[in-house]
Amino acid sequence: MHFSTVLMKRTIFSIIILAFVLVSVVSCLKDTETEKTPQAAITSFVVGYYNVRYQDIDQQGNDSITYYRGGGVLFPMTIDQVNNRIYNIDSLDYGSDVDAVTTSVSGVGTVLYYYSDDPGAVYYWSGYDSIDFTPARGVVFRMVSSDGTYKRDYKVQLNVRKVFPDSLLWSQADSTGFTALREPCAVILNDSLYNFGLDDNDALEVVSKSITEGKWTAPVALSGIPSAGWSRNVIVSGGRIYAQSGNSIYGSINGIDWTEVKSGIKSLVRTEGESCSIWAVDTDGNIIKSSDMSEWTKSCKMPEGFPDSAAIAFEYPLATNKSIKRTVLAGLGNNNLSVWTTLSTDTLWSQMDAPANISLRLPVMQNLSVIKYDGSLFAFGKGLNGFRQSSDNGITWYLCSPYVKNNETSWNRYMQLPKKLKGYEGDFAYAVDRLGSIWLMTADGQVWRGTVTRLDKRGK
Repeated sequence: MHFSTVLMKRTIFSIIILAFVLVSVVSCLKDTETEKTPQAAITSFVVGYYNVRYQDIDQQGNDSITYYRGGGVLFPMTIDQVNNRIYNIDSLDYGSDVDAVTTSVSGVGTVLYYYSDDPGAVYYWSGYDSIDFTPARGVVFRMVSSDGTYKRDYKVQLNVRKVFPDSLLWSQADSTGFTALREPCAVILNDSLYNFGLDDNDALEVVSKSITEGKWTAPVALSGIPSAGWSRNVIVSGGRIYAQSGNSIYGSINGIDWTEVKSGIKSLVRTEGESCSIWAVDTDGNIIKSSDMSEWTKSCKMPEGFPDSAAIAFEYPLATNKSIKRTVLAGLGNNNLSVWTTLSTDTLWSQMDAPANISLRLPVMQNLSVIKYDGSLFAFGKGLNGFRQSSDNGITWYLCSPYVKNNETSWNRYMQLPKKLKGYEGDFAYAVDRLGSIWLMTADGQVWRGTVTRLDKRGK
């Protein structure tokens, strides 16, 4: 037989065999596709888009509530096949509305869903459905096997942050062993909190504790510094603590043993920050400056109305030129509260113009206290009724208060003092530590520590 004839017959035979195999495979696949099974399970669950409420402030300074779209794909869902639960470990943003959320679900079986508060109404699931995931309703996803003999229910929970990340949360967890002192003033040095003040016999004492652990030490009497003339002006600079009593400044390494370092002082400015310039008003009426508490230079003659007592200053570099520092000072002078500023390249102090809107001025406060926190200045005083916030170097001061509209509460101006202290008329001391916490110690023995959730560095 001719070779080409044999080759042709073999080729035809091979094609027939291949066609038979393909038909068999297709037939098997078809049988497999139509085969019903008693299995059911969800293997993938993804949350779609939803609205997030956000309270904003418009250009006129008015509060308003706006919305932005959140995406659940950023918050993976965990499927617990043992306990038939589906949930997100990382909570959705505070303010997320979960009453109309789409989903993407896949697995083995037919997908249905119903609400726990109405289990009699079962719906066929579609990716276009907007499902109400509010906790009050309780959503259950049901997978039904293809043969209809088995069903499996999964409780689905969308966790939403209950606390706004900017909320200032307060606790009294650090009160153990605290002894209250009168006319207190507090500072932090080397991660230890020192609270100075007078005891019942008008003697100067100090109590202290670590900012991270432990209880307060017993009161220790100060030596080398007179209690008569105690000014409540205490600062930290160059690894030492300095305090004013009478017309002198005293220095200490441990907060207990003190030596005089400068005389002829009318008022020591409470400067926040260890590396900041130190300011004071001398008994001749000059504003003087030092970087090390050893060498002092005259800045200028004290201008009329300049705070000559209870002054607090903050120093920070300019945003446009880091080599130049601005100092902002607030305090009482001639029974008026005013805000002043100077630059490190200048020797003169300038009083800031008060806003035309009286409500935006920093009001006169007894026991004036100012902290620099989260990029703004916050002032508060006796009565502890609330913070005043300034984000423009002390020009305008907004009252920090919760904003309520249409039964919705927003905390954009989130800084709130402890509710239990509202109206407190006693003395108190304060300090801010490097872990993002604000400390308040009252003369009646209370210790409060507050931290904005977003800024909390404890345990990190």
